[in-house]
Amino acid sequence: MNAKVMSTALFVLSLTTPAVANAAPDEVAQVSNTSAASSADKIVTVSCPSGTKVVGAGGSVTGERTTITRVRPSEDLSSVEVAAVEHGAGTVQPWTVKVRANCAPGDFTLVSKGGTRNAEASCSGTEKVLGVGGETDGVHLTRMSPKSNLKGGVVEASGNAGVTAYAICGTRPGLVLRGGSPSVVMTKTATKTVACQGDEQVVSAGGAVAGAAIDDVLPVGSGASVTGEATDAQGQAIRWSITPYVVCSQ
Repeated sequence: MNAKVMSTALFVLSLTTPAVANAAPDEVAQVSNTSAASSADKIVTVSCPSGTKVVGAGGSVTGERTTITRVRPSEDLSSVEVAAVEHGAGTVQPWTVKVRANCAPGDFTLVSKGGTRNAEASCSGTEKVLGVGGETDGVHLTRMSPKSNLKGGVVEASGNAGVTAYAICGTRPGLVLRGGSPSVVMTKTATKTVACQGDEQVVSAGGAVAGAAIDDVLPVGSGASVTGEATDAQGQAIRWSITPYVVCSQ
């Protein structure tokens, strides 16, 4: 995989009007913002509607040789911030970054834990993880996913980078983790999805890649989507794997 060369310039761009999905008072609502298109590193934010808090967070980028490096819920769970950068040789083409948050009424808390290369943020007592966020010190993410027992979140990055894992902890009826099965691919980019079942609601998304960089982790429709990107030093496709996760509730 190409060595990551990150720009030191990072700009907060003007955002479009947030897109808000309609939902009943006790359901999960989705909000999103997309940056203007440019060839500069970017930070975008979106806020939850009044009376709700972030339960799931995600981000995505467009264009080749771009990647998200931060999906950070605010401490009070009122908003989500996503940062994205160019890597490798970068690109002269304009690209955008999207931030997405799933929001719901309730009493939820944010737990964070730092580490080198990987970190786990754990929920306490009977609480379970509803959503996961993560950030690195400038390199690409390789995992941002709930633990299999829903007792916290795991974040991993390339090399010996500093990382921070964020776990949104609380309770919702019938929480269950779907997905977790890796798919081996031989293309430069790939996207995999996983869906909730029956009338389950999507709470949050997660994803992991092996031998690649995460470009997108998003709650989408009735499930979640994760996209990865991988090439060798000559820019050719290599063998790597990608795994989607979705947290669902009844």
